[in-house]
Amino acid sequence: MFDCRASPEHLARYAQLVREERTAAVRTVFGTVFFGADAGNAGGVGYMACGTSSGAISIFNLATVLRRKQRQQRACENIGDGSGEGDGDGDGDGDGDAGPTLVIPAHTGAVYSLVVYDAGGGDPMLCSSGEDGRTLLWRVPDLVAAADGGSGQSKAGAGGGLTPAGSYANPQACLTRGALGPVPETTALAPDTRRGVLLAAAGDGVCYGWDVGEGRAAPIMRLQGHADALHCVTARVGCGQAVTGSEDGTARIWDCRAETCTQVIDVWRAKEAGAGASAGAWVGCVALDKDENWLAMGCGGRCITTWSFAAGACVSRVATAAAPQALVLAGEHLVAAGAEAAVYRWNLSGQVVSRQLCTPRSVFALGMQPHGRGLTAVAGAGACVDLFSELGSRVCKVTCA
Repeated sequence: MFDCRASPEHLARYAQLVREERTAAVRTVFGTVFFGADAGNAGGVGYMACGTSSGAISIFNLATVLRRKQRQQRACENIGDGSGEGDGDGDGDGDGDAGPTLVIPAHTGAVYSLVVYDAGGGDPMLCSSGEDGRTLLWRVPDLVAAADGGSGQSKAGAGGGLTPAGSYANPQACLTRGALGPVPETTALAPDTRRGVLLAAAGDGVCYGWDVGEGRAAPIMRLQGHADALHCVTARVGCGQAVTGSEDGTARIWDCRAETCTQVIDVWRAKEAGAGASAGAWVGCVALDKDENWLAMGCGGRCITTWSFAAGACVSRVATAAAPQALVLAGEHLVAAGAEAAVYRWNLSGQVVSRQLCTPRSVFALGMQPHGRGLTAVAGAGACVDLFSELGSRVCKVTCA
């Protein structure tokens, strides 16, 4: 019920609230990454960056998020035993929907991928890419300083005066009569710190290599051969290789030095395929294990195929309830999520270890804290990101701008 006698100012405020609620309801988080565990005021926990369909990057101080969750739990316990009415901060939501410390309006259109490029020189970069075909490099110390400085949610300018340390734009195709085609979107990024290259999977079916060290305007590498748009890329740094997955239904292993394809994998037909083998066979996600001996590939035909580099063949195939859209190989387990509100964990022999429900109705991003620190981020449809502990229980939930 709404009072029609309200003043025009109240009506305008009400309309603004309705627009914000509708925008948040359809917002999607496509990328998430942890960084800066030993920097700033993170208390050894670090920070998390999330890229959304609005083109913004939300930065969270995880120490602040976890402290807030602990206060809420204590407030709920006090209410339960009658010893008090809460913590007085007005946010006694047991789910702990914390907001970002810093919001950077980075891209025009959705942010599809976030990765950390850390060559070990003490100046790591947060790399973002998106629908506008640009790849931006943000200095992690600048992000930490802005987040800890309480600059808040900056809507004007790049996060309270933050500017990218580097910027790359995908090349445009030359058409007839000198015309230029559209700038292809960048759907995924992968750092190759040994060669000083940032790999960028693009919508024109080409994987571009950007020279991070010298910052050249033109790509120094082009991996061409796919017949359709690329969805994912990962770098096998120790062997100078890259793996790409495409809408054309194949994953390709590349020799980055020679810029040639050494292996084409038809992911759906690599193992025995069931009925409807040609339906939805796009490759949406790829992942390597820590030692770079195993490769997992998620297929739109609702399966995950595992490739052994030692054997040079696909060794297992796991059927999934929905199309997988995010993959992580963690130790002896395969963690995957996709077009359903659940995160699965399998062992390498294909047996389900756990199934954990999550808030996003469709999951597009899985992020794990490096060096075994324990937190896992699950993001996708909706503005919320779930944080799970190493044991699989949900720690809290945060909301992106």
